[in-house]
Amino acid sequence: MPKVSMLAEKVRLISVPSDKFKTGIISVSMALPLDERAAANALMLFLLKRSCKEYPDFSMLNGKLDELYGASVSAGIFKKGDAQVLTMNISSLDDRFALTDESIAEQSAELLAGMIFKPNCKSGSFGAENLALEKRLLIQQVEEEFNNKRTYSFNKCIGHMCQNEPFGRGKYGTVEEINAVKMADVYAAWKNMLSSAVFQITVVGSVQTEKVEKIFTSYFKKIDRTPENLETKFILKGGRFNRFEERQPVNQGKLVIGMRAGMSGSRDNIHAVTVMNDIFGRGTYSKLFTNVREKLSLAYYCNSRLISDKGIVAVEAGIDTDKEKKVTAEVLTQLTDLRNGKTEPEILEASKLSLKERHTFSTPEEIAAWYGSQIAEEEIFTPEQEVEGIEAVTMEQVCEAAKKLTIDTIFMLAAQPEEDAENED
Repeated sequence: MPKVSMLAEKVRLISVPSDKFKTGIISVSMALPLDERAAANALMLFLLKRSCKEYPDFSMLNGKLDELYGASVSAGIFKKGDAQVLTMNISSLDDRFALTDESIAEQSAELLAGMIFKPNCKSGSFGAENLALEKRLLIQQVEEEFNNKRTYSFNKCIGHMCQNEPFGRGKYGTVEEINAVKMADVYAAWKNMLSSAVFQITVVGSVQTEKVEKIFTSYFKKIDRTPENLETKFILKGGRFNRFEERQPVNQGKLVIGMRAGMSGSRDNIHAVTVMNDIFGRGTYSKLFTNVREKLSLAYYCNSRLISDKGIVAVEAGIDTDKEKKVTAEVLTQLTDLRNGKTEPEILEASKLSLKERHTFSTPEEIAAWYGSQIAEEEIFTPEQEVEGIEAVTMEQVCEAAKKLTIDTIFMLAAQPEEDAENED
């Protein structure tokens, strides 16, 4: 079982002892409301990753990482309900393999904390050139999502579906918002993050956690904090669903059907909903895969995605544009069959086995990500507890969970008619 400690108000440290790996990880997650400051928050995070006050350039920082037996620093951003979560991680050799009595984890914690709390920032500036570079790189990430039509279509469906909810925003902000960020905005984002973000520090490995606790506690003692109350809006049912369409010069149409899962919170009936979604469209044995894609050949791919922290299930399909109605009708047929219990018992067992395997993590990074994703939860679930809950799910509970699915939004990225494509040339 992991050890959970509170270092300050809404600053939680989770220690997961393990001697299974040669490496360990210290991950710091910082959750803030997902709002118009998303772009400034994202740029701030990637500027923090570049350097720190003690190691103010790449060569000095990389030299320190080399001293720590080739440690590496990474950063990332994801959405957790109506929150934007910023993460910074340092992965390093486990203390058991150090050539001396030094603690690699302790030095790694000092470095990571220094990058977050003591950045390379002079008079409120992280450096104009650094900011310009990070803007270009972040815009490139946003544009890559646009160029990946599957990702683009999913994001467009969610954007329409949650247009009046924070979750409808992109995790990086828009290109326009990124371009508009000024240095003062980045500095303000850093100060706001320290004072108001919900923090979770996850440590995986054979580490003396007390040393890591001491390091981060000393920094938080110097900060006057008023943490945010992170709340996510859940909508139980889709109303009169809306359909949106875009036409682009694509060879394959992308259909996304956004559904409300009937959840009132991220853990409301979570195990039954998880198994239901897996049988519906997550696994290779699922109804959408075996019927829509394999038996009927209506789609190049067809699957469902559960976003439990928002109570949404999204069906995604790559199709010929003229087959949209057929595909949508067949998706609903498969959902009806699931609701009515038309599922073989062996499929339920296959689903449980597959979900169990997905919760058997093979790297420290996967373990840290599992706990980091629970930053907004009051109670921590271990992977073992998750598997126990899944194994207890009955087919009756799966059927009941399927009955709560209601369509909210349909988004179709359609191929342009040939004459329209020719006119564009």
